[in-house]
Amino acid sequence: MKIKKLLLFLPPVIAGLITAFFRYQMVEKTVDPQTGIASSHSWIYGIYFFAALMALLFLAASVLLGKGGKVEIKGPGAMGYRLLGAGAALLFVLSGGAYFFSLAGENAGALTLVKALAAILCGGGLLAGLLAKSKEGEGAKVCLLLPVFYSAFSLLVFYRDNNANPLVYSFATELFAYIAVMFTLYGAAAFFFGKDRPRLVFFASLSSIYLLVTVLCSDNLLPAFTQGHIHFTVGDLLSLGAFLLLSGAWLLALRLPKLGEK
Repeated sequence: MKIKKLLLFLPPVIAGLITAFFRYQMVEKTVDPQTGIASSHSWIYGIYFFAALMALLFLAASVLLGKGGKVEIKGPGAMGYRLLGAGAALLFVLSGGAYFFSLAGENAGALTLVKALAAILCGGGLLAGLLAKSKEGEGAKVCLLLPVFYSAFSLLVFYRDNNANPLVYSFATELFAYIAVMFTLYGAAAFFFGKDRPRLVFFASLSSIYLLVTVLCSDNLLPAFTQGHIHFTVGDLLSLGAFLLLSGAWLLALRLPKLGEK
């Protein structure tokens, strides 16, 4: 695995940690932990300004690097991609198991059962697609489409659970994280159908990693985001971790131009 590929992870990961720190500061300085209401919006505006700036930087990088077809999807069979993909498949299955265990709770409903089955199906399908000897077969293509469907399903469920929340700032980052993941996996899946979307994968995977690091390092740790407003279960967090690994896998699958290449 080339060092240049690993360096790609630094900007979104560092930016995600910075944004998570900003969220901690916002809660500590302005948010009432009992109500989740902020006394001042300056930190909120600052956080979303920083997030928008990072998105613009990722977009500019994808446009500049993608000129003349310099960015290509070349390595979905590479070891780094396969290891991260296998790790994501395992986390999806564990997520499904966590959802099944939560069915014993008082508030569990039919949707929890659907989430459990969908997560396990996604993990099993992803693993089957990774193990397939030929990615050209229809079966392998369908298997590798399952994460796309599961990301869209997760987005819809998350929005359904939080769309009535009047405090938009308390779930907007998470919502955009799910959207970025869905576009990453959509662009990646197109590769197996002869429709390369390398620039979309590059931009969306960087954005996904950035937003998922932010979410995983702040949600469920901050009272203002969890007490009466938003709460991720163990199953949700495992799925988000799986999406993070899968976004990283597709970032590794890209071929980037060499230094000085025209």
